Amino acid sequence: MIKSIVLGIVEGISEWLPISSTGHMILVNELINNTEGFTASDLYLYVIQLGAILAVVTLYFHKLNPFSPKKTNVEKENTWKMWFKVIIACVPDSELGYMPHLCFVCYFSQSRVLFLLLT
Repeated sequence: MIKSIVLGIVEGISEWLPISSTGHMILVNELINNTEGFTASDLYLYVIQLGAILAVVTLYFHKLNPFSPKKTNVEKENTWKMWFKVIIACVPDSELGYMPHLCFVCYFSQSRVLFLLLT
């Protein structure tokens, strides 16, 4: 119960600030010494993110949806172009990020990597 309260406070503060809320929650979870494998607090780390995800989807649904009946043909075309650019931007990241990921997994723990990235 106390772990959930602490993680909720960390999520609330870090989601409001322009910092990685997920990274901070994972780091706090490691500091609390949750080493029991996959537990309810791990599920909590994922479920608590749904609020932020749903807020973004709700706020930007019209802008991100190319099938919106309220959009003109030009707006629909611009939305498809944006999605194409997003997909193209993700390809190099997924390819170039795989090799460093293997090195980090071999040599560093998750909490150590998060600490280095967040400092």
